[in-house]
Amino acid sequence: MPSALRHSARIAIVLGFLLLSVRLLSQDASTGAIRGTVLDPDGRPIAQATVAIVSPASGMSRSALTDGEGRFAIELLPPGDYSARAEIKGMSPQETPQIHVDVGGTTELSFRLSLAGASESVTVSGAPPLVETLPSSVSTVIDERAINDLPLNGRRFTDLSLLAPGVTQDPRGLTSASNGDLAFGGIRGYQSSYLVDGADNNNAFFAQARGRYRAPYQFSNEVVQEFRVSSNTYGAELGRAGGAVVNVVTKSGSNHLHGTAFYFLRDSSFGAQPAFLDFKPESRQHQFGGTIGGPIRSNRVFFFAGYDQHIFHVPTVVNYLSGGTVLVPQAGTGPLRDGDFEASDRDLVFATAAQLNKLAGNFQSDLLGNTGFFKLDATLTPRQHLSARLNTSRYYGTNNVFFDPASPITNSTMSDNGEENVTTESASLALTSGISSRFVSHFRAQFSRDLQASSANSADVRTHITNVFDGMGRSTILPR
Repeated sequence: MPSALRHSARIAIVLGFLLLSVRLLSQDASTGAIRGTVLDPDGRPIAQATVAIVSPASGMSRSALTDGEGRFAIELLPPGDYSARAEIKGMSPQETPQIHVDVGGTTELSFRLSLAGASESVTVSGAPPLVETLPSSVSTVIDERAINDLPLNGRRFTDLSLLAPGVTQDPRGLTSASNGDLAFGGIRGYQSSYLVDGADNNNAFFAQARGRYRAPYQFSNEVVQEFRVSSNTYGAELGRAGGAVVNVVTKSGSNHLHGTAFYFLRDSSFGAQPAFLDFKPESRQHQFGGTIGGPIRSNRVFFFAGYDQHIFHVPTVVNYLSGGTVLVPQAGTGPLRDGDFEASDRDLVFATAAQLNKLAGNFQSDLLGNTGFFKLDATLTPRQHLSARLNTSRYYGTNNVFFDPASPITNSTMSDNGEENVTTESASLALTSGISSRFVSHFRAQFSRDLQASSANSADVRTHITNVFDGMGRSTILPR
């Protein structure tokens, strides 16, 4: 076979697989689908019936024709609410009540059309069943109501994954300030994968979610519409995870101008005195922000924007290993208890203790951060839908490498702490095109980066003093 002919054959084979994949793999990570059948009054399938769906929020519409067995499928739908209508000449059209399509889910409909008489439209009674795209998979959907209504300390939406069966906190990253990684089915947290709007949201070096658990979150609760936790036997389109896949969909604007605002305050004056302390250190946490979304051009172009700020001032109380924040050298009490000093070095020991006492006491840790979000959705043509998203987050402060708000006590000096700065940025573009009533393509591109830097409070060599401090001087993991 001539080389030119072989080259053409390879191209034809590749194009054939691409076209086949468009039809067979038209369901992807960030979308849902509506499928079903259209039957006549006797339960026989109706071919070439038109099934159209409309989103009340954006006015987006899609349609499909039934095949010879009366089946239809409308794929790659953004999760949300829709209404559906089936019609064919000679039969009365039929409509459904409002239905919801979950991320990664499929809503099954069954239309039964009656013979046309006087002009009429029949509404299907009852809500249609929701089925999974992959029935063998084990997954749980955390919907918008749960995200908005359930109390969540720290407002990190991924912590709601704990509502799914088999999910626990990975103790390797667990503090009272952060749930750290989430372990699914006993598999370590860094084996999980995170997707946002179908695009990768993983840190390429640490194999954790972008920003890791050092920053509280990269996406505000207010901009997350819903997410699905798939913990076992999920499809290849999710992939790249030995544990679970957390598949997130963000909110979009609609034809109605709407917005939200929130402010949360947590102050030490409302709480109890921490255990093992004889005073109540001052602590104050603020979280505030809001969202706004609406139409730029009705039924065509929409925007959605959000901002979230957190300002945490939490105490760090440096205690001695022997207890308390004041070190007093003790004299000997007998031949078996020599004490901390002798007469010849008494002044030196007390002077040293005075210097060490300056390292103990109540210090302040500042955890500051914010996240911004902007999304633009546009219906370019009745068959083409474009979505663009930009998200940024910042996390910074002082003494924010090691902290534990639930127990402010530490036995290491502040020189063992440091400052951490985390910056994440991502921009994504998605284009859904209906090539025909049976073929749909989905193009997606993303740029993202995750910048993390930690500096030490001290350049001194780290030292451990028995019965005094666990550590003083530069931490062994800083700078990084």
